[in-house]
Amino acid sequence: MELMQNESSPIQIALTPRFKKDLQKLAKRYRSIRSDIQPLIEQLLAGEIRGRCNYWS
Repeated sequence: MELMQNESSPIQIALTPRFKKDLQKLAKRYRSIRSDIQPLIEQLLAGEIRGRCNYWS
């Protein structure tokens, strides 16, 4: 499992083997997928929550 962490944030993102495998398959069809998801990863590392989460309510 690969961990991504921003130096200024305590948040870590773990890329599971399944995610990496699926990403590799999708990258064959969608060449820019890695650069497309990079802003999402950066937002998550910055602590920005996307969408609505009822889990914490």
